Amino acid sequence: MKKYFRNINFVSGAVLVVLILVILASSLFFIPYDTSAIDISNKLAAPSWQHPLGTDQFGRDILSRVMKGLQTSFAIGASVVLLGLAAGMLLGSFSGYFKGIIDEVVMKIVDAQMAFPGILVAMMLIAVFGNGTSNTIIALAVMSVPRFTRITRSGFIKYRESEFVKAERVRGAGSLRIMFFHILPLLRSELVATASLSFASAVMSESGLSYLGLGVQPPSPSLGTMLSEAQDYIFIAPWYIFIPAAVITLLVMGFNLLGDGIQEESL
Repeated sequence: MKKYFRNINFVSGAVLVVLILVILASSLFFIPYDTSAIDISNKLAAPSWQHPLGTDQFGRDILSRVMKGLQTSFAIGASVVLLGLAAGMLLGSFSGYFKGIIDEVVMKIVDAQMAFPGILVAMMLIAVFGNGTSNTIIALAVMSVPRFTRITRSGFIKYRESEFVKAERVRGAGSLRIMFFHILPLLRSELVATASLSFASAVMSESGLSYLGLGVQPPSPSLGTMLSEAQDYIFIAPWYIFIPAAVITLLVMGFNLLGDGIQEESL
């Protein structure tokens, strides 16, 4: 770990991620106010001791909704990464190790998907299957599969003819054992870096979809939904739009810097 902590990108990203994780962990045990409690008499109140980040157009506490929104963002981001990693890892492993017709079919599908912007693919899937949290996760997971597939495939192509692989074949090891016990562990740095970047991309995409009304649906708090609601009050209550925007920025920047740092030290 010493080499990672000498990398300025890794350290900067780690600090931001830890800061966000502390807020997230706190939200699991304590949220100041009910995120759905409406108090019209206190709407668009400026930050105060009672409401440190102010209130929204319905008098709901912004700090409480940001904390709950972080839970939503992390849940969606983690689910997207896990699903995308599992599918991409399997496709890339078989494609890179066996090559031939399997590789051709998998890469044709991956190339076809990558020909379209990922967010458009996600919007198309949501338009077909409907909006909501579960459909958002599935759409964003589909969007993340090609990245994991290509990373895994390139690693398997690199190592499939290595001396240690040939030695395992001579010893009688099966293809699946070689793939998942000998080659795949060597790709952990690349996969962790890709997972970090994919997490940031998933959070950003979820916020964008929720902003457009295609992701998490009200009254469930979402950072993207908060941005959408706050835009009408940008001149009346500028803190309302600044706070969720700043949280999204810090969250995405943190995981991007973390992923960049891991990639730089893995080369």
